[in-house]
Amino acid sequence: MELAGKKVVITGASRGLGQALAISLAKMGAQLFLSARTKDSLNETSRLIEETTGQVPLKYAVDLRNSEQIRSFAEAVEAESSSEIDILINNGAMWLAGEFDSVSDEEISDTINSAAVGTTLITRHFLPLLRRSKGADIVNMISVCGLLNVQHESAHEAFHAAKFAQAGFTDRLRHRLKPEGIRVIGVYPPDFDDVSPVDPEWAQPRNTRDDQNISNRHVVEAITFALTRDRICSINSIQLDTWPSV
Repeated sequence: MELAGKKVVITGASRGLGQALAISLAKMGAQLFLSARTKDSLNETSRLIEETTGQVPLKYAVDLRNSEQIRSFAEAVEAESSSEIDILINNGAMWLAGEFDSVSDEEISDTINSAAVGTTLITRHFLPLLRRSKGADIVNMISVCGLLNVQHESAHEAFHAAKFAQAGFTDRLRHRLKPEGIRVIGVYPPDFDDVSPVDPEWAQPRNTRDDQNISNRHVVEAITFALTRDRICSINSIQLDTWPSV
């Protein structure tokens, strides 16, 4: 199965992994609907996609802490997409670092709301469009911080809580939607290096002998591999790690 012609929604597409996913899927022929907290922050992603593929993706300003903006986002995509999408990638979230009592109440609430509540509401409002697809997929970008017994050196406890909430939501949703043939994929990457798909470094091998981590290329490749399996096969969970070079 190829991704050419697939209608794909990506949240948090203005930089990093979201931008890399957008460029990579555009190269594979997908039709993109991209969101970030401000529309202007998507300009660079849009420029790179247009220069690389000729496609001009549709852009939307969506704060994942704002339920009204999420609802309007889904309505706008429905109007532009012939009322269906094939793939929803919940990538947007807020990072939070620091000691437990070193951050504000607002930062804690924003972190949990953007990832846990935002992912849930985005999925809820896009589910009717996914159900109209002949083969729909939901990809939730979580983090190793959503796994048991993972102690991230700098992540705040609220970030861990948000990612555990995403993981639980993903597992429950998978079971609920399985009878409908909608695949739900949870992705658990460690810290990784950001490399642009338009940079020559993107395709270069990486190794720990040079004190390197995996890059977002490895995450993108894992996701596209899962998305391109026959519909009878569901890769429910993708857990990546940086492995020692030998």
